[in-house]
Amino acid sequence: MSKLIKCTSILLIIVLLIGVMINIFMLNEVQAKSQNTKDYKKGSDILDDYPGYSSLIDDLLEEHPNWTFTILFTGLDWDTVIRNETTAAHGRNLVQNKSGEWVCSVCGNKAYDNGSWRCASASTVSYYMDPRNSLYEDYIFQFENLKWVDGKYTLDGIKQIISDCKYLSGDKITYTNTNGKTATINKSYAQVIMDAAKAAGISPYHLASRIRQEQGPGNNASATATGTNSNYKGYYNYLNVGATGSGSSSIITNALKYAKEQGWSDPQKSIEGGAKFLAKEYIQYGQNTLYLQKFDVDDSDGDLYWHQYQQNVAAARTESTSIMSTYKEIDSNLDMPFNFVIPVFENMPSTKCAMPGTQSIVTQNIQITDSSVAVYKSKSTSSSKLATLKKNDKVLRIEIGSKKENGYIWDKVVLDNGTKGYIISKGFKVIDDITNCNITAIAIEPGNVRNGPGTSGTTTYTTLTVGQRVTIIEKGKYKNVDGYDWSRIILSDGTQGYIVARYLEEVSDSGTTADGKDIVKVVCSSLTIRKEPGTSSKILGYADKGDYLTRIEKAVSTANGYTWDKIVTGSGVTGYVARGDNDENYIEPVTNTGGSTVSGSGFKTTGSNLVCEPNVTVQNILSKSSDAIIKNASGKTITSGNIGTGYTVKIGGTTYTVVKKGDVNGDGKSTSSDYVKIKNYIMGSNSLSNVAKSGADVNSDGKVNSSDYVKVKNYIMGKGNINI
Repeated sequence: MSKLIKCTSILLIIVLLIGVMINIFMLNEVQAKSQNTKDYKKGSDILDDYPGYSSLIDDLLEEHPNWTFTILFTGLDWDTVIRNETTAAHGRNLVQNKSGEWVCSVCGNKAYDNGSWRCASASTVSYYMDPRNSLYEDYIFQFENLKWVDGKYTLDGIKQIISDCKYLSGDKITYTNTNGKTATINKSYAQVIMDAAKAAGISPYHLASRIRQEQGPGNNASATATGTNSNYKGYYNYLNVGATGSGSSSIITNALKYAKEQGWSDPQKSIEGGAKFLAKEYIQYGQNTLYLQKFDVDDSDGDLYWHQYQQNVAAARTESTSIMSTYKEIDSNLDMPFNFVIPVFENMPSTKCAMPGTQSIVTQNIQITDSSVAVYKSKSTSSSKLATLKKNDKVLRIEIGSKKENGYIWDKVVLDNGTKGYIISKGFKVIDDITNCNITAIAIEPGNVRNGPGTSGTTTYTTLTVGQRVTIIEKGKYKNVDGYDWSRIILSDGTQGYIVARYLEEVSDSGTTADGKDIVKVVCSSLTIRKEPGTSSKILGYADKGDYLTRIEKAVSTANGYTWDKIVTGSGVTGYVARGDNDENYIEPVTNTGGSTVSGSGFKTTGSNLVCEPNVTVQNILSKSSDAIIKNASGKTITSGNIGTGYTVKIGGTTYTVVKKGDVNGDGKSTSSDYVKIKNYIMGSNSLSNVAKSGADVNSDGKVNSSDYVKVKNYIMGKGNINI
């Protein structure tokens, strides 16, 4: 990636930080908690309950006896962590130039960022998040403690890190001041980095590496650190803090504007300010390793998952290899006394999570377009032929082949009797899901959701949590497959698959189950989900306005002046929420759960709204619900063209208000006028109606702020997407 593209990573820091701070102060009070850490010694038994860790750490200690290891006991359930990093927030982790099992089955080929990124699958995130996959010399430095440690660093070490940055060499710093004159600082860059890091309490090696990453190697720094920009002469931003925008000109301008606002009028002030920024926003924020900056699983700040440095799921691992190579140039044996902070999780798999395989796992219907297609028992035309599909026959596909085997690429299908077989990957087309019902249900046992019916020949997507809400879209078709009847379901995030039918209980039209569990809807702007009742308990996540929860136990506590209910989210996270003081102020029971709804690619009904992405049209809605009545803001029925914020859609007797994300003025498009309206609203120079606010809230966090107008601006410039 180019220097300027790397600059944009700072935007994510700022946007996520704003979101975190707003959540902290607008919801319930959050009390910081001490990290639960213990020092590890070779042969120690403190990791006996965490399989596979000790032997790997012992091997590293055998090779590097000067290293020390601190174990961070996160106390987090592994499955809960993976849910929060994947299905709870699609796009939170991205993978570049990958397909098949590397990519989320729900988002599929949906492009993120510059178009080459895709939403990472649960297996991909599990692979990178499992510390056991990185307890090797090549990857260990993502766990390096980045706080200052007395006696650990040398100027020669810093000089080695920046040795290929010729603009950082020399015993003195020569720079251009704000008057356009040449000025001098009687310190080397290495000394400035050392002093700035010590003052900020962070590793100078880390600070030097970050400067090198942002400015790049070579003879000259990038345009944000030369001091020669005609509009911002004499201002420097070595860490590219605030470097946001679309295109290099915008990025440079915003970075230098930030530098001027901070008074960074020479290289020393810029490096000192950047060091303080790193310390304050991350390293002193409980995220003192690259791993913890990428995956926010340390709750010492009372918050989890939200404050993450990059979306690239491999970021920490990739950067660690570069750091290791740099350290090896300084000390070929890596004998320096590094300290590594290793997180462990509860209920981890007994073996480390494997790298995603070569098959793409799906649950989708296809229709035969050739005159006939043979179904074979295995991936070979010489194997037994199970059936012959005729033109227009429809069948379930559960795997998409990605490489040739025995001369062909093979897809896996399921016949109507539940038999699995293979077809050559041609002669058919993908069609809409074949369904026979639309029933709300909850899980009464923790069953596996598979890509097809049957316990053999299928792959598990996820495991339902007891109480988790799903929608049954097909039942009764696959009976007695491997001894069970199977139902096809859709989860709240759009994931679909098959589960044993008896693991589900259908919810009545009143919104309740036979044993008293009920479906509730969040009616406040955002609701904190905690591990235990009480405002000081660990935060597991947040539920947004309009989200549905299963309430599995009412009024379990009245801690801190709130009445607390035990709930399960649609993504399977179990926790506790404050429903209000005495009444249900923050949630409300839901009735008519089986009412008419509509959803499709880029749109869905949420509460009383139909929420959609910028490219959704009237035809898209009608293709999913042909009897829908769509009216524009003037009340006129329309049958074609764009659909805009403020329009209404009536489906089966229920009327929904349209919220098109990024469309604030209701013209059905996301353009510069919408960007201006959002910006003016934030600055307090104009107001917005409630439905316009919903359109402006493109990240659906219940607020309209700078992160929203940045998303709209990037969308307009073709640099990003707006997704629901």
